[in-house]
Amino acid sequence: MCATFRSSGHNIEMNSKIGLVMTGGGARAAYQVGVVRAIYEILEKPDHLFDVISGNSAGAINSTYLASMAQNWDNATSNLVDLWTKIRPQDVFDLRTKTISQLGFKWISGAMLGGLTAKGGNINHLLDTSPLRNFLNKQVDFDDIKKNLDNKNLHGIALSTTNYNSGSSVIFYQGDNEIYDWIRSDRFSHRTDLNLDHLMASSAIPFFFPPIKVQDSYYGDGCIRQTTPLSPAIHLGADKIISIGVRYPHNQNRMQDMAFSPFGNPSMGQILGVLLNSIFLDSLEADVERVAGINTLVASGKNPYLKEIPILMIRPSRDLGKMTEKLNKELPGSLRYLLKGIGVSDTEGLDLLSYLAFDDSYTKPLIELGYDDTRLIKNDILRFIDV
Repeated sequence: MCATFRSSGHNIEMNSKIGLVMTGGGARAAYQVGVVRAIYEILEKPDHLFDVISGNSAGAINSTYLASMAQNWDNATSNLVDLWTKIRPQDVFDLRTKTISQLGFKWISGAMLGGLTAKGGNINHLLDTSPLRNFLNKQVDFDDIKKNLDNKNLHGIALSTTNYNSGSSVIFYQGDNEIYDWIRSDRFSHRTDLNLDHLMASSAIPFFFPPIKVQDSYYGDGCIRQTTPLSPAIHLGADKIISIGVRYPHNQNRMQDMAFSPFGNPSMGQILGVLLNSIFLDSLEADVERVAGINTLVASGKNPYLKEIPILMIRPSRDLGKMTEKLNKELPGSLRYLLKGIGVSDTEGLDLLSYLAFDDSYTKPLIELGYDDTRLIKNDILRFIDV
């Protein structure tokens, strides 16, 4: 027998565990917030909107926040919108001139004088993110995550990280006792009570954010080595997955033209933007295609040992990088100064800027875009849940 929940005249299967996957992208993760809020309004489902949540990088911030409030998805999604609407760069970085100067001096001295020391240069990040730790400590109650798991409001949550010693992807997870550890090639899971260190590690953007120590190892952003971002949600027991990307689907003909068009010597900001795009944006689309191929194989009946897991991927209808044009003037002077030093301007390095622009002049339009994009596919979402 299949229990159903009726919402707006639609039958929703309650025995299927719905998974939510949110990958990284720094400030681009504000787009995910608008999407999740719209999904709640479409389904009007205050409990068990999602049973499994998996997050990488800034998607891990959204994941833990939602998991801590999973007893009421109306409050969870509306409060998350409020959080991202009010966030400021000062909530994420220490932008005091003294701090920026000290970090800059360490970079210069490490590069110039590091060869004279036994260990060489020891600076490994550009920004001090202690304000982000304080901000998240106030916003996310990890005890409430445990309560929601104990009360069956949630089945499981996973945060992906990268171990800087082994280079492996390590997924820290918390969930129902029926979930077991899994091991794949250079991917390892570890059951634990999630805490602020796991969250900070998952969201530690390489080069810009400092590595985070968890127990005896140092970890960084989960997107660095997470080539299969859907995998944690599947291992946690999701029967269907809604994945939220932050990459605008490019026109292949236009990309081919750009690949061979004239372009000046790139700045460091332009190079870092391309590098971060390759870390954060490519793996989700590839993994969705891989799972879609497996689903086709299952549907053909040729492999009875595989399980079909429907995937609905939601992506932005606009290029989130280009939405940072003229944003520089809205940011604090010290952050503008730092970004200008590595070549970010109103026309160049916009992708890099999009990862660091934790300001309502950028996050609010992204929330609105995510909301509007999702409302436009209301029928697709209802059909996906009903299947």
